Amino acid sequence: MKWPVFSEKEVIVGNPISCIGVCTLWSPRKNFVEKYLWQLMGQISIVGNLYSVFGIGIMIRNFLANPELRYLLVTGTELGFAKEVLKNMRNERNDPNLTKKLFLDSDQLARFLKQVRMIYVDAGEIQTLVDSGEYRDFCLEQQKFEPIIVPLPKPEAKNFPTAGSSHLIRARTVAEAYEGLLREIRLFGHITGGDSEGHKRQELWELNMVISEQNPFDFVSIPHPEYGEEEIKQYCEDFWDGIKRGDTAYAYGHIIRFAFGDQVEAAIKAFKKKPDETFRVVISLWDPRVDEGSINAEDPPCIVMLQLRIINDRLYQWGYIRTNDMFNGWPLNAIALRYFQYKFLERLQSELKRPELQLGDLAITSGSAHIYERDWLKIDEFLKDALPKKFFNDPKGNFEIKIEDRKIIVNHFSPEGGLLQTFQGTNALKLSKELEPFISQIKNALYVGRSLQEMQDKLSLTLDDLLSMHF
Repeated sequence: MKWPVFSEKEVIVGNPISCIGVCTLWSPRKNFVEKYLWQLMGQISIVGNLYSVFGIGIMIRNFLANPELRYLLVTGTELGFAKEVLKNMRNERNDPNLTKKLFLDSDQLARFLKQVRMIYVDAGEIQTLVDSGEYRDFCLEQQKFEPIIVPLPKPEAKNFPTAGSSHLIRARTVAEAYEGLLREIRLFGHITGGDSEGHKRQELWELNMVISEQNPFDFVSIPHPEYGEEEIKQYCEDFWDGIKRGDTAYAYGHIIRFAFGDQVEAAIKAFKKKPDETFRVVISLWDPRVDEGSINAEDPPCIVMLQLRIINDRLYQWGYIRTNDMFNGWPLNAIALRYFQYKFLERLQSELKRPELQLGDLAITSGSAHIYERDWLKIDEFLKDALPKKFFNDPKGNFEIKIEDRKIIVNHFSPEGGLLQTFQGTNALKLSKELEPFISQIKNALYVGRSLQEMQDKLSLTLDDLLSMHF
């Protein structure tokens, strides 16, 4: 039988008949093996990462398929909840919905817990632990188990035609944007072939998200499938402060602050020279060197660049993310970018002595905006329970449509409520063409179209028709 059964390109296989598996959590597995395990790979069957609770289900499937595995060494840097879930599996704090999240049944989970002993160990102590043999449970090793193959559920993906690029979604908050982008990808994203690690994805190319009102400190509202309020807050603070925790592959804030000099301080200096006219405040996380730079790196940063600009006393920020897991990664990076934008604004208010400066929009372009096949079922459940989207004011303004003196009158108002211009006529189609350049939201366009036709229908009524409607 071929083994590993699942995610074979995401693991390192040592001795397949060994009884030890190693989970390195968020610590890059290749670096971890080179640093801590290279002398032990003859005694270790498999080494892999564990980034999410869903990943536990993949790991369990590989253990069930290979009954030689009896020990799981859990080590490395943890950034989510997966380690906590593993620790709680055997006690009353276990999540009653865990099997559903893992797409397993209770018997399969029970079999894993019967077959495998989990050991939590610091990276530097693994060599001593394995050499000493203190981890071994001889009663466990004498038990016999048959291999069990538990297939992953096969989600469906039906996509409708759409533009090949330049998709746009506007929202007030990260939560609103998250629901909108997931729905957009599930409806219109094309299906890719397997990527370098064998995963299929549903993808939109060049998805532009614009967020206008997100509170940079509202970590509670961020809809992340793994992280809670404290983890999200920590991530945002580290992004601004440039802190890199543990042996993770990279940290965006650390690159911004230290990889090429402190780019935050350089950006502040540029704004001080030309506050409202500088177009050069571009913060880059991408190393362009051909041979040793990001393009040939094993794990280059996904966030490539940021650009900041002051327009009409508002600080706008745009970020480009070359490839983006929109279900698991996007909400975390979106709130981190908003937090970064606000902290940068505070610095500008102080350095430029302009307390009147305010936050502008946060725009994020995701080159490959994708969701993994393994997450489609979870996303469909999330969208099924999502609340109806609130009305979002058109940034180009809104319209009042009425009849006066047997004419259709259309007043165009700014988002702040000021009257911008007035249109009038008797033909709905002609008026709609005049209004078209001043509408950007589909809901607004549908409302205007319905209202114009309704007004034209009323104008076509005769006096007898009007009298009959009142008697």
